[in-house]
Amino acid sequence: MNIKELKKNLSFILKPGVKQTITPMIHGKPGIGKSDAVRQICKQLSTETNIKYDFIDLRLSQLESSDLRGIPVPDIDKGIAKWLPPEFLPFEGVEKFKGTHGILLLDEMNRARTDVLQAAFQLVLDRRVGLHKLLDSWFIVAAGNLGLEDGTDVNEFDSALNNRFIHFTVSENLDDWIDWARKSEIHSDIITFIQSKPNMLYYEIKEEADIFVTPRSWEKFSDILKANKDVDPIDITTSLGPSILNGVAGHFRKFLESKEIISPKDILFDYNSKINQGNLKKKVKMLSRDQIYALNSELVDFIAKNINDKITSKKLEKALKNIYNYCKDNLEKDIYIAFMQSLTKACNNTKSNFIDEYLKKFQDESKLIIKILSSKE
Repeated sequence: MNIKELKKNLSFILKPGVKQTITPMIHGKPGIGKSDAVRQICKQLSTETNIKYDFIDLRLSQLESSDLRGIPVPDIDKGIAKWLPPEFLPFEGVEKFKGTHGILLLDEMNRARTDVLQAAFQLVLDRRVGLHKLLDSWFIVAAGNLGLEDGTDVNEFDSALNNRFIHFTVSENLDDWIDWARKSEIHSDIITFIQSKPNMLYYEIKEEADIFVTPRSWEKFSDILKANKDVDPIDITTSLGPSILNGVAGHFRKFLESKEIISPKDILFDYNSKINQGNLKKKVKMLSRDQIYALNSELVDFIAKNINDKITSKKLEKALKNIYNYCKDNLEKDIYIAFMQSLTKACNNTKSNFIDEYLKKFQDESKLIIKILSSKE
């Protein structure tokens, strides 16, 4: 399943005010977005209930059993030892968690040490570790890697334990990632590159351990590009790309170097201009299929963010005609369909009025677009 389907399924299980009866176990490759999906469920619950839901991401592979069980402290008067709970877990009696709600993610569960696993199993099965009981207002979700399929060392759970979970296996999905990337303002060059080379979203050559990149890698690299807006992305990719994007850095650098300088503004407002028409149209005709995909992605982002009800009617009219002619002159049917799907989605997400106005203006065209979009739903 994809991340979108995962979040939908999690929302059926993690219901505010309802006691959790089964623990979701999410399986997936490293960096695919498992923990981020759970974090988004927290935000969703906070919005729906008007109650703040906190999120704790506990990496079990980095813990010792005492991190979950707490430590024994002697009570000399009674001649016994009491176990003090860890301060970072939402157990009853821990003052900082009094009255709180949230989700505790037991991440990398199948990579934890045996003694840690035993404590985690009790937390999953009984919602307690020793005498420490988890607050009823907190949900538990577990996550882990695939093992042989993604080249990670994991501990296999026995059938009795597996039966205590509801298992979800997630895989990468380009459309979901593009939607998320736009909302999260991932660097536009990265989005356009992934759209033109979708196999690079999660890329690995198992025989060569250094050629490995995940959606999380792209997010980290996007943060660096955005933090250095005054630096050429090619220079950053040359310097840091091999350390973050590994074997894919060369492909991304080649993409940046081959980008044709045609801005979304050129297409949107000057495509039919008599002054620039010949030169601009000639440039577009010289673009490769990959470069057309890249330009389309930039157009979608620009339109969704900048064309709204504040734009003048004259400017909107010009943009509508330009996009119509650009599509008619340059886009093959499959690229046209993909472009219209992306544009519709992006306009709906940002509440841009562009696609609605486009459908109104070009009636014959709109019937085809609606048919295409309906058949893809």
